[in-house]
Amino acid sequence: MKFKESFRENRLPFAASFAFGLLAYGFCMTNKIPVGDDLVGMFGKGATTVSGRYGLELLRLVMPDVSMPWIYGLMSIALLSLAACVTVRLFSIKSPVLQILLAGVFVTFPAQAGTMLYMFTAAPYALALLLAVTGVWLFTERKKGCWIAAPVLIAFSCSIYQGYFSIAASFCVIRMIVLLCRTELSWREVFREGVKMLAMLLASLALYGVMLLVASKLLGFPLLHEVINDRQSFPLRILVAYSSWVKTLLAGRFGYVNNRLSLVMHLVLLLAAGFAMLAQLKKKGETGSVLLTGLCLILYPLSCYCLYLLADNSYIHSLSLYSFASLYILCAALLDGWEAGFAPNFRRLCSLALAVILCGNLYYANALYLRYYLRFEELKSFYTVMLTRVFETPGCSEGDRLAIVGDAPELVYDIDQHFTAAPLSLPSLELGSTDYAELIVSRYLGCDIPFAAEEELAQLETDDMPVYPYAGSVKKIGDVIVVKFSPKEYEG
Repeated sequence: MKFKESFRENRLPFAASFAFGLLAYGFCMTNKIPVGDDLVGMFGKGATTVSGRYGLELLRLVMPDVSMPWIYGLMSIALLSLAACVTVRLFSIKSPVLQILLAGVFVTFPAQAGTMLYMFTAAPYALALLLAVTGVWLFTERKKGCWIAAPVLIAFSCSIYQGYFSIAASFCVIRMIVLLCRTELSWREVFREGVKMLAMLLASLALYGVMLLVASKLLGFPLLHEVINDRQSFPLRILVAYSSWVKTLLAGRFGYVNNRLSLVMHLVLLLAAGFAMLAQLKKKGETGSVLLTGLCLILYPLSCYCLYLLADNSYIHSLSLYSFASLYILCAALLDGWEAGFAPNFRRLCSLALAVILCGNLYYANALYLRYYLRFEELKSFYTVMLTRVFETPGCSEGDRLAIVGDAPELVYDIDQHFTAAPLSLPSLELGSTDYAELIVSRYLGCDIPFAAEEELAQLETDDMPVYPYAGSVKKIGDVIVVKFSPKEYEG
């Protein structure tokens, strides 16, 4: 009976999440889109244990470092859908329309579009998100052993990817706001609940820290050595966290709010949720609840971007700040529980805003993948033509080596500026660099021509050669076929 009841409660958000996930990430799953991590080492999760992600290293046992778009793509969407279901249950979203839209915007959030490009890590990251969300849900449900289970789940989530801790933190703050507005609990009871959730979060961090120390001792080298933010004062870190959240909303930082219409819809959401919150607090008529809600609202952006308090800014990028998506949950939870006279109109307004944002997310993901795909097609065509000229060079014979001088011309598909005024911190923006030339030539074009060593490159006299693609830019010098993309002084 419990299984049937759980199935009935979760089938709508799960089906919606899965369907929207396929719409958003189907292109990425049906087309192999290589990124830098694919090429270096021919699949690999990069720095795991050294960067504090020992859980990601452990998951290699069940999720090998092989970029399988369909398998890992479906696995990721399924795990994200489960996370959406847990989120809907956690905040008791009853409206079927809000369940569908909330599941959609949560699963298709632009940060996840970037994560899916790392297809060999997408499933572990989705698991980390599910663990963080489930940890908060278990704790709020006061399930037996929640004081052990919740910190363990959140700590292990951090061991896969630390960025999802901010999801747990922001959910706890939202939980307090919802309890203050939608329930008859006094502000003292909610405050005590908040203290317990804070203790649970700190216990999660402590457990994660202990495991890091154990791993560091066993391996014999420090972990997170370069990741910790020790360059900025703590007040400055707080200021950076708040300013980053505001920039995300108003300037589309990292492409999260990816166009002007989306920005307007985000502001509509905030206004509708703010009006609902004030109306519910006024009806409750408790000054302490108003003050505590105000404190929670002040802390909310900090909880979303609390990673700035701990990690060096250079390690925080678009994949780390999924927690901005909790804004949709806050707005939907406040409006779903509101039963005043104008409540249905505000819920319709909220649904419209979420629907527009969802459409923007779907467009964003597909446009992003198309540009990556076209960019790599351009790279393959570029190197295919180059190899043709190399093998047509007079005197080219077996055993000759290939040397590329300078860097390749700029690609047409500059992903950085297509979605936001600020550079998108997404994978493989440097894929056009000649640093990847040998890997592209050997692994994606199937050519086994050896490349000359760095020492040989330094000795080549290429000053009198024109730059590629003009006549004379491909030339045999000794037993090396030289392709001059740009003057030597351009390098670096």
